[in-house]
Amino acid sequence: MSARSASWRRVGVVAREEYRRALETRWLFAFTALFALLVLGLSYFGLAQSREVGFQGFARVTLSLMNLALVIVPLTGLMLGVTSIAGGGESLSLLLAQPVSRGEVLAGKFLGLAAALGVAQALGFGGGGVVVALNGGAQQISGFLVLTLLSLVLGWVTLAAAICIAALWPDRLRAMSVALMLWLLMVIAYDLVVLGATTLLSGVPLQSVLFPALIVNPVDLVRVLTTLAVGSGALFGPTSAVLMRMFGTAAGVALGLAVLLVEGAVPLLIAARVFRRRDW
Repeated sequence: MSARSASWRRVGVVAREEYRRALETRWLFAFTALFALLVLGLSYFGLAQSREVGFQGFARVTLSLMNLALVIVPLTGLMLGVTSIAGGGESLSLLLAQPVSRGEVLAGKFLGLAAALGVAQALGFGGGGVVVALNGGAQQISGFLVLTLLSLVLGWVTLAAAICIAALWPDRLRAMSVALMLWLLMVIAYDLVVLGATTLLSGVPLQSVLFPALIVNPVDLVRVLTTLAVGSGALFGPTSAVLMRMFGTAAGVALGLAVLLVEGAVPLLIAARVFRRRDW
């Protein structure tokens, strides 16, 4: 067996153990059930204000679910990654004492957690989506599939950020505090910051403000790509024309996906560098 094959075998062992431990946590199953219930509830009660109850198609479900997914998925990815490494105590020390390199441990942990998070999301979105398709029809399901795939990517990006945070701040309480601050910034405070910057820089072209803002925040980037995939760019109001020019083409979508890939890779590289040097 070559050295590379042996290394990947050790990574696989760590990943399988991390995957098993992640699936044993009850809150991950609650996360899966929550998304399935959200899909079903938004489809069935989506027109309750109009006194119409029954399964609706995917167009309304996708846009309503997007706002909830962009809040829940990043929080789940951050908490899952932080709790796996920060405050690991004896279990992490015991793992590092085995004949396995620290880079292999970090890679195995990320792959195992990413697989567990992906399975939970796929079951949640997929289970609810199958029921909606059988009862409300499969029209405009493409937008729902795009949301599902981008939510998977967003979960992996935030998971990578969480592992980086845990490597920089090994204390669990401090790492969770930093992760929560990052979540608040990405999900809630970021729009206010961009709005303030747009107001202060009123003489600057709108594209010069929006483009850097979008590529820095993966949550906003996923929101834009999903909304454009559903075909509801008008929801962005006066900025829709700018967003369509930036991301409304195949090249724009490819750029958005490449940015998400970079935003997941950079935290992992930082975490690997810190993880190798830190005395655990």
